[in-house]
Amino acid sequence: MENSIEDKKKFATIMKGVAGNFGGQISQDDLKIRFLVLRDYPLDQISKAGSWLLRYRTEKFPAVPTTKEIIEAIEKLNGVLESKTVASIECDKVFKKLKEFGRMAEPLFYNKTTVYLMTYRWTFEMLGNMDEKELGWFRKNFIESFLEMDKPEVNLIEADGKLMIPAANLKELIENKNG
Repeated sequence: MENSIEDKKKFATIMKGVAGNFGGQISQDDLKIRFLVLRDYPLDQISKAGSWLLRYRTEKFPAVPTTKEIIEAIEKLNGVLESKTVASIECDKVFKKLKEFGRMAEPLFYNKTTVYLMTYRWTFEMLGNMDEKELGWFRKNFIESFLEMDKPEVNLIEADGKLMIPAANLKELIENKNG
């Protein structure tokens, strides 16, 4: 999406239309912030995400879909899987490799997080020595570890020509530092 007046008007129409359909309103300041966050996405994808939300959104609160919901809708429409689904699939690959090659399997995976986990946190030799109950716990622990490692880095947003940390990320950074 370009920073043109025409694109900003189309964007505002989409956002106000989605908000209105859910019984909410969107402020000018919120429109500006959403535009900054969503400017890397083409208008047609934002429009399709808005349509998808109008059809399939089940949340009642907040009345206006959040920017995060819009991004998730864009990703769903583009075939991007949720992190938990990816983690589960990667765990299935680990179990498949264990079944095929046993304790002597090598941690050769395409996903860098899976490679790390199966090289430094667990090994196939360790998995080969586990009973069924322990392997069930391994699945849970693998998925939790995968999700923790796969969290996105803190992204900076630009406002008035300055890079700023979003308030939610700043709060998380402060909480992590304090304890």
